[in-house]
Amino acid sequence: MWVRDVPLLDPSFGDAGQVFDPWVYLGQLSALTTSITLGTASIVMPLRHPLHTAKAAASVDQLSGGRLLLGVATGDRPVEFPAFGQDLGGRAERFRQSLEYFRAVLEHRFPHVESPLGRMRGTDLLPKPVYRWIPVLMTGRGRQDVRWIADHTDGWLYYTPPLEQQAENIERWRELTRGDGDGFKPYAQATYLDLAEDPLALPRRIHQGFSVGRVSFLAMMRAWQGIGIDQLMINFKHSRRPVAEVIDELAEHVLPHFPPGHSGGRGEQRRPVERTGSRGSTTPEPPA
Repeated sequence: MWVRDVPLLDPSFGDAGQVFDPWVYLGQLSALTTSITLGTASIVMPLRHPLHTAKAAASVDQLSGGRLLLGVATGDRPVEFPAFGQDLGGRAERFRQSLEYFRAVLEHRFPHVESPLGRMRGTDLLPKPVYRWIPVLMTGRGRQDVRWIADHTDGWLYYTPPLEQQAENIERWRELTRGDGDGFKPYAQATYLDLAEDPLALPRRIHQGFSVGRVSFLAMMRAWQGIGIDQLMINFKHSRRPVAEVIDELAEHVLPHFPPGHSGGRGEQRRPVERTGSRGSTTPEPPA
């Protein structure tokens, strides 16, 4: 279950994005659920100080029993940046600085941090994540080089380009993340879905997704799985039917074809990512 980070309404953008603050919303969801993964898609790192982001993320992770998956982004709504006193043109660099700071304070005890965003020495941030780190997925390109994304994040969340282009994206991602010692890094896809009432309705392109019947949608999911997509995020913003009704139909007719724990992709051995060592200009304090 994914929430978005859209602090301000931009009437020219086309939607309100996310009405509730993502961290308050995730706090409630963590109390109302027991097993579903709680994700952000995505936290706009340049608009938040990394200490605030780290504190909120670790709190949700602890309250949910380690169920947080953190999608991050540089932001795509220009009106927000001056409202926060930020330079839109500098958001790519601030994103990198923020992510480094975020990693340092969550993954080390009493870290030494020297950053343009702040300095830490002799103090620590609590709580720490349940599993010592929080998986971070990059959303889109974020004005970053793909190699940088492969080296500094735990997965890539991309949009829905044509199948051939997506296959090339995935092949490049596998090349950059294969054998780097950090374990498997997934490739996820976000797709807007308008599930037609007619199960046999053929696909029709809509913004960042498709209007389609469930039979063709099942075939599309198999094709996406075949090129190596590890996780599919479905957005119901453009659904013309009640979302609960659509979810019930997917649960009954589509999800049984993708049993839990079965990858069915290109046959790579999946293993969890493990965090070791320090990052950049940060150095861990020896344990007390």
